Amino acid sequence: MQIKDDVVMAGLKLPMREVLISADKVWRDFGQELVITGALDGTHSAGSLHYYGFALDLRTRYFHDDVEKKMVKKEIQSLLGSDYDVVLHKSHIHVEFDPKGDKNEFME
Repeated sequence: MQIKDDVVMAGLKLPMREVLISADKVWRDFGQELVITGALDGTHSAGSLHYYGFALDLRTRYFHDDVEKKMVKKEIQSLLGSDYDVVLHKSHIHVEFDPKGDKNEFME
């Protein structure tokens, strides 16, 4: 696993550890090395979970095509379950911890 030089990981919340573990496994299964391209750094939409330490962006440019990217997305979602949202963007996969129940216990 690599972390892009300008990515800020300090402040990442504990539920995101599962994302790192699961994504690293999926990337290895697809013959690639996981690269984290965004965490608490950068500019995101208002209210983005990046700002709270509950979101990561994962590089996808080395996957062969959209079909393979969709397979990677599906595999990550399967491993993480429904408390996580996995969104395929053009240049990356965005993963956030977004439980549907009481979020207050995690926001501290």
